[in-house]
Amino acid sequence: MMSDEIKKQVILMSVGIVLHNLVLFLICLIWFRSAPVFLGILTGMAAAELWLLSMAYSTELCAASADENYARKKMVTHALLRSLAVFGGIALVWKFTDINLLSLVVGILGLKTGAYLYPVVRRITDRRAGSGQPDGKDSVS
Repeated sequence: MMSDEIKKQVILMSVGIVLHNLVLFLICLIWFRSAPVFLGILTGMAAAELWLLSMAYSTELCAASADENYARKKMVTHALLRSLAVFGGIALVWKFTDINLLSLVVGILGLKTGAYLYPVVRRITDRRAGSGQPDGKDSVS
C-alpha cells in the first residue's frame, strides 16, 4: 500500500500526464483526424499512468526495505520488468491492432511531462489549499 504522500505525488504527476495528452488531442484534432491516432494517444496515456503507478509502488517498497542491497536489486528488477512490459505491449499493439505507434509513444512521453510539471502543479495546489510553508517558502523550489 502506498503512503498518502506518494499517492499525492502520483495524482499530481497524473495531472501533468493528462495535460500533455490533452494538448496532443488538440493538435491531432487539427492535423490528424483519424481514429488510430486518437487511440494511440489514449493507449499511451494509459501506459504512462500504469508505468507511474508501478514506479511509485517500487519506490515505496524499496524505501521500506531495511537492506540496501535488496532494495537496489529489487529496483533494478522492477525497472527492467517495466521496460520489458512496455516494449512487449508496443509489440502487441503493432502486431494485432491498427493503433498508430508514434502517437502511442508520444502519449507515453506524457510521463516525462508529468514529472516536469509536478513542481508547478504542486505549487498551484498548495496555494489553493492554503497550505504554504509558514516561513513563506514553497515546499518545492
